[in-house]
Amino acid sequence: MTELGRKAMSWALSTDSLLVYPVTSNETYKTKSRRNKSITVRKCRLVIRIGNAEHKGKEQYKQDMEMTNKIEEIYIHYYNKRSKWELNTKNN
Repeated sequence: MTELGRKAMSWALSTDSLLVYPVTSNETYKTKSRRNKSITVRKCRLVIRIGNAEHKGKEQYKQDMEMTNKIEEIYIHYYNKRSKWELNTKNN
């Protein structure tokens, strides 16, 4: 995770502004476990909770760095959005 990603996640969780979490779907994929055995794992959809509103994503992600990177991307997106809004209100 990047420094900006950590900063964005820290902001979101400390202010209760945003929460992104995975929910398993019915679609599965095969992968290797740590003991090199073949296992079946469910893919996940991401849910974004902003205030009382929950938005469930349509895209499905494998439970690996693909999902981790997407979660970080979402936190950074909303963090940057917040930063622009704060700059605009300070200038007015």
